[in-house]
Amino acid sequence: MISGSLTKKNGYWYMILRVRDESGKSKPKWLATHLRADGNKRKAEEMLWVARRDYTNLWEMQKRNFGILFSHYLITWVKNFHGKVSVGTYTEYQKCIQNRIAPYFEERRIELAKLKSSDILDYYHFLYGKGLTRNTVLHYHVLLRKALEEAKLRGLIMENPTDRIPRPKKEPSVSDCYSPEECRNLLNAIQGDPLELPIAFAVLYGLRRSEILGLRWGAFNFEQRCFTISHTVTVVSIRGRRQIIAADRVKRKSSFRTLPLMPYIAKLLREHAAQRYDSQSPPHEDYICVNENGKLIMPDTLSEQFQRIIKENHLRRIRFHDLRHSCANLLISARVPLIEVQQWLGHSTISTTADLYSHLEYAHKERNADTILQMML
Repeated sequence: MISGSLTKKNGYWYMILRVRDESGKSKPKWLATHLRADGNKRKAEEMLWVARRDYTNLWEMQKRNFGILFSHYLITWVKNFHGKVSVGTYTEYQKCIQNRIAPYFEERRIELAKLKSSDILDYYHFLYGKGLTRNTVLHYHVLLRKALEEAKLRGLIMENPTDRIPRPKKEPSVSDCYSPEECRNLLNAIQGDPLELPIAFAVLYGLRRSEILGLRWGAFNFEQRCFTISHTVTVVSIRGRRQIIAADRVKRKSSFRTLPLMPYIAKLLREHAAQRYDSQSPPHEDYICVNENGKLIMPDTLSEQFQRIIKENHLRRIRFHDLRHSCANLLISARVPLIEVQQWLGHSTISTTADLYSHLEYAHKERNADTILQMML
């Protein structure tokens, strides 16, 4: 492993690594930890060990291949993300790199140091030719940019080839959703169904699937008539095996929110508790959305069973996630201000809400036009 040390500069810890250039000559490389010198020595030492390991891996790769292949660098780069991001994010990054991006550049044997902007553009045209959407290409662009920016910071390349490439434009999002009448029909159809509770949460609160499955009894305050969204459940594929990831974290900071407990939902919860626990109080850590055996409902099972319900009841086919959009439609139809819709749904910014649901506000504009016309007559 390459050598390295810590030093203090301007009140912060810095790492100094002895790295080798293309000729094999050793030279110092300074890396910022962004940690204040007071009280952070152990964290700085941990960062130094990780940096030494990462640079050693890349140097060994360079020696083996007489120049790092871009595909090999990408695979090493994504492996170093393990433990630094959520399991779901890491799994998604790994899948994209190993299955979608690296094989293209591996086949062409393009070296990292010789990678050009035109190589990246050729890859994007290849993806478009395969029928991939602009949103997918944008997702890959973001990954490539991150990987190459780190290669630049590590001194492996002089400039980031993606800097010269215009960011792919995101396709406008047009979500499908139920009308208020269709929402009422759905709520009537699910009465007494084992999935009544999770579907009701999706329609009335617009919760994400991971947020619904992450609801536990401890999140509900029946006296204050409210509940808090702070826990999620997802399923990811790791080495070909599907694993449940339960975490006391939500998609982003704005997704952590407290919402009022509607009487209809409170009634369903009490009935559910009485059936499952008799007269005892439900344990705070127990999940609410479980099957008849008390096992947590799987995300795919929820989506599949939702399709069964709408088919049996001759309802228009939409995705389970579209119930979230349907909730937004209910709020916007009631002329709830967009800022309140954002807070209810847990979007990070109001622009996200506006981008997703601006088309739903057109009916309001028509009503406003009628109002103005009546005032002028």
